[in-house]
Amino acid sequence: MICLIRTMNPVTLSFAQAVLKDAGIESFLFDMNSSVLDGSTIIVRRRLMIIDEDEEDARELLEAAGIGHELTEATSPLEKGENTFVSNLLRKLTGGPK
Repeated sequence: MICLIRTMNPVTLSFAQAVLKDAGIESFLFDMNSSVLDGSTIIVRRRLMIIDEDEEDARELLEAAGIGHELTEATSPLEKGENTFVSNLLRKLTGGPK
């Protein structure tokens, strides 16, 4: 899995998810409840995650939508290889491309 955005702004996350969904790219929010557990919304940033293969298209879409400044740095091929098991599992569960 690839982390596209790491932020505390729920509006940015919601907008990014809507843009990706309209393009048919499945996204997942991580750390949604962490801020509730620690009693604060400023310590743990939420992460918008996607399947590895969708990274290039997702980055282009979010750049075009005007939130490119929110994107995390692109991952290296080595980092992508470490996430294959989770990506394959999510692809099977969501019925994504094989």
